[in-house]
Amino acid sequence: MSILNRKYLIHWTKELAKEDHEVLFNLYQPIIGASAIGLYNTLILESNWSKKLNSSPFSLERIALMTSSSEKQLKKNLGKLTKLKLIKCFKSKKSGNMAIVLYSPLSPRQFFENEVIKSWLLRKVGEENFELAHLQFKHKEFNVNDLDYELEDLFENNEENEFDFVDLESVVNTERKAVYLCDQNLDLKELERILLQKGVILEFNESVKSNLDALLVKKDFDINFIAKLMIENYKKTSKQIDWISLNREVNMFLRSELKKVLRVYLSDDDINTINSFNSTEWIKFYNECMGVEADQNVIDIINSLKVKYNLSDGILNCLISYSYLKNNKKFIYNYVVKIVENIKAKGITTTKELYTHLKNVSIKHDNKIEEADKPRKKAVNEFVMDTNINIEW
Repeated sequence: MSILNRKYLIHWTKELAKEDHEVLFNLYQPIIGASAIGLYNTLILESNWSKKLNSSPFSLERIALMTSSSEKQLKKNLGKLTKLKLIKCFKSKKSGNMAIVLYSPLSPRQFFENEVIKSWLLRKVGEENFELAHLQFKHKEFNVNDLDYELEDLFENNEENEFDFVDLESVVNTERKAVYLCDQNLDLKELERILLQKGVILEFNESVKSNLDALLVKKDFDINFIAKLMIENYKKTSKQIDWISLNREVNMFLRSELKKVLRVYLSDDDINTINSFNSTEWIKFYNECMGVEADQNVIDIINSLKVKYNLSDGILNCLISYSYLKNNKKFIYNYVVKIVENIKAKGITTTKELYTHLKNVSIKHDNKIEEADKPRKKAVNEFVMDTNINIEW
């Protein structure tokens, strides 16, 4: 049966504040797209009919027409909204009609405390835009009403009151199955075996996999390190992992790792250089740095690198300049890829962290040379753009 023939009832008892719209457009929309957000707003408007008529007079074909969506696109958008917990769909056991419960968006604080959703936004918009979004909402705190509904009472006075409250997985599934990083990057059977040896009994369900993905987004931790964290934060009484405590440990570990990297002193010139990296489009920077305009082949190669590793323009510019300095004024792809894979493993995600790391590597390298050949004086080859490349910013 086509879902377009199903009648629907919408439950929504609130009003979106101006701040809620800001959260939807700036935080949710980059993840699920304008089409899904448009559907969400349409459902809110349609809820007025449900309140007035207390029945299901219209079919989902009306929603498809109002949002200019095909049935396939409507299903996909319903799935996206469900995934982000903006809606929940139910069907009537008696008639097969649908009930759609709408939920308010998370507050900015709740959004940025949710490791999974936060990581989706980061992957969609990149580091610089993510930081801008975070900064935009940093000092805002909105009140969000209770999001928990007593679903059994929702349709008490409705003539179609025999709802079985089973999620419409077959109706609102997206066109592809969820893909988890942990399925691709970890041997989950081996992880389960290690955990069982320590008495940790755990089902690798959607929740567990999502939390594992949130860890892997931060850094490509090896399986033994992840197992150790899970064992230490396993609650035997509830047979669950305390993911909040686990993430707290991970954040402390990453901060200590970064402190080691950030011990190198950064001068005002260094800070200015980092800022210029972040404020310059990579193609413009490449042309100025190399003294020649990048051809389409170079653009395609570097763009593929940017997309594959989710690199910001600032980080790309830092890598371009470093390759220029170390490879006789050339951009060497394989050389840069090795650096990228190394910094991903170290959890380096910002231009400042990368610049500091590369400067630290250069200093260590020069110190080794000087130690090996003390009689000869070696010029310090620090990674400082202003003294190596003449570029007008």
